[in-house]
Amino acid sequence: MTEARGAWRGLLVVASLVAALLVPAMSAPQPAAAADFDAGNIISDANFYNGSAMTEAEIQQFLEARVGSCQNSNCLAVYRADTPTRTWSFGSCSTYAGGAAESAARIIFKVQQACRLSAKVILVTLQKEQSLLTNPAPSDGIMRKAMGYGCPDTAACDSTYYGFFNQVFAAGRQLTWYGDPAGSFTWIRVGQVNAIQYHPNAGCGTKDVLVRNRATAALYYYTPYTPNAAALANLGGIGDACSAYGNRNFWVFYNTWFGPTVGADPRAMIDAEHAAQGGAAGPLGTPVSDVIAIPENGGGYGRAYQGGSIYWSPAYGAKTVLSGPIRDYYFARGGAAGWLAWPQFNAGRIDAGTAGIGQSFSGGSVYSSNVGTFAVPEALRPPYFAVGGALGVLGWPSADAVARPEGGGGTEQRFQGGAVYRSGAGAFAVPQQISAAHDGAGGVGGRLGWPTSAAAGIAANGGGIAQAFGGGSVYASPAGAFPVEGAVRDAYFTVNGSAGRLGWPIGAAACASGSCRQDFQYGSIIAGATGAKITSPEIDAVHAGLGGNGGVLGAATTGLLRLDIAGGGMAVAYQNGSIYFKRSLGAFAVTGPVLVRYFATGGAAGPFGWPASSEQCDGGGAACRQAFEGGRLYRSYDDAARLSTDAIFAVYGQSGGARGVLGPTATDLLSIPQNGGGVAQAFAAGSIYSKAAAGTFAVSGAIRDRYFQLGGAAGTLGWPTTAASCAGGRCSQSFEGGAIDVPA
Repeated sequence: MTEARGAWRGLLVVASLVAALLVPAMSAPQPAAAADFDAGNIISDANFYNGSAMTEAEIQQFLEARVGSCQNSNCLAVYRADTPTRTWSFGSCSTYAGGAAESAARIIFKVQQACRLSAKVILVTLQKEQSLLTNPAPSDGIMRKAMGYGCPDTAACDSTYYGFFNQVFAAGRQLTWYGDPAGSFTWIRVGQVNAIQYHPNAGCGTKDVLVRNRATAALYYYTPYTPNAAALANLGGIGDACSAYGNRNFWVFYNTWFGPTVGADPRAMIDAEHAAQGGAAGPLGTPVSDVIAIPENGGGYGRAYQGGSIYWSPAYGAKTVLSGPIRDYYFARGGAAGWLAWPQFNAGRIDAGTAGIGQSFSGGSVYSSNVGTFAVPEALRPPYFAVGGALGVLGWPSADAVARPEGGGGTEQRFQGGAVYRSGAGAFAVPQQISAAHDGAGGVGGRLGWPTSAAAGIAANGGGIAQAFGGGSVYASPAGAFPVEGAVRDAYFTVNGSAGRLGWPIGAAACASGSCRQDFQYGSIIAGATGAKITSPEIDAVHAGLGGNGGVLGAATTGLLRLDIAGGGMAVAYQNGSIYFKRSLGAFAVTGPVLVRYFATGGAAGPFGWPASSEQCDGGGAACRQAFEGGRLYRSYDDAARLSTDAIFAVYGQSGGARGVLGPTATDLLSIPQNGGGVAQAFAAGSIYSKAAAGTFAVSGAIRDRYFQLGGAAGTLGWPTTAASCAGGRCSQSFEGGAIDVPA
């Protein structure tokens, strides 16, 4: 691999890293000293092949501490990229599950897990190859060869491995494949003396190195040179013409940032942890046992104290388990020799609604709160942590995990805010809203079975969450949480589910006589033996009530239409009208002159909004009215629909409507503010005036002519107070300011 250039530029010494949840602050590593460099044991196998050396949060915090202020999007503290799902055809890495917009920290963390290669090794390699950890603005060219993989000293880089993800995963595969399976590479012999060159120039000679472990051999396969005396004499700079710096820089960066590359004596590390906890004056008090070896779970050591225990393992170092509910739980399950195995971090306080504590072990995490003390097994931690752990939607565990035999078997664990399940389909968290509906359908032993996906937030149609199960899906929105199953779900998926035109379910499916109906925000699905259809039973019922295809409306000319206006609803157009359905109002037909006027003003999108009643008629059609959200429309027989009032149209209908003495309407409703104010409407042969304090009366013929000459309702007579009456060849009508009397 290419030697690092400018590897020392911006090198910082880490004093400490910000702790993640359950992770204590790291003590400051000491700067490397040349006398400590061992060419045959550059790093221990335990430190190198450690698939849980750092959490994703720790990696992110480390990147931010190293780089400072980023200056472009390639800067590792802010870098993001879509990654593919990939399985190598060789090597020992497991499949990398791709994801969208993954951070550099997540990519490094997932490669650590997939290849069981320490994230610390990856971070150090990124720095020693391309100085990426201290570069605030890496170029695309640098990112293409981030780990120096496929970049021999004597040729151009292999473009197959261009790109940050490709570099990290390919280099991770290679570094672990060098020693696993044994025999993959044999020209550097572990446990024997090997002649290692000082420099690509063979004339610089070789050094006989007793390579003592697989990790050191892997480093020499990757960068096949050992530092000479000149390189070691100036750890922070340049040696001579025969100096190579790759493995030297790897060792220096690791020691400076993370501490010794080879482990210390377990007893000394246990003593150091005891001192860090306050020694005999601290919560642990004095020892009550010697340091004892514990061979189970990979082996390690432990020591008991008055107030707790300290355990040391090669993978996690020395960690404290204090007396209390967590240690009691831990001991009841075999301690370090049991399924929880070795502590990964010291216990930490968690303020999740109510305060509690948690501690992570290699076999799971133990939480103690007012709910109780329970462990989340390692297999259930990923989905639990993915939704925030105890600080997330699930909250504290409320029971231990249990095995469930149903549906092929799996594991279930309950939490304050839901559950986590693991089966052959995977491990998934189920939040409370969905969990309640799942339980209502019988849980994992019921119709829905085991979850097959994580819960996903969907913003469309007002928003909610959805989750797939073996036997259906559950959707939770402000309308409630409901399963969608079978043929109904199949039809629902054809219109894009909750993100599509039907929106979210608003009720559970109702089934009878081989047919199931389920209602959604913007329609219903009815599924039976002949298939499934998307419809509105409410609209269908109105159509049938009006005679169906042979009735008033005729046949449909459109399918069910969704209208995202004025609160949203549905409509179907027919040959002679339309039916509108808004769930808060109901389904109503709009036909004839009312439909013409309604469409002319924008329909449901206009000032009238959605219909709020069917059309009501008096006098055989002489006076008809229909209510809408924004007002009423009135018509008489086939006359144009108008704005009016119930009082005016009652008088109009009593006079025969458009076929009576007043004739067709001539205007919409008119407002007259004078003389106390009221409303009026003009017709072909008269007018109707309405004032709350005076009443509603028609004025026509010669009386209207004279009334108009005197200024009408705005004039001296004011508003009519009686209807006109005729007798003895004369007609008269009273007004607020007098009366008019004319020949009949």
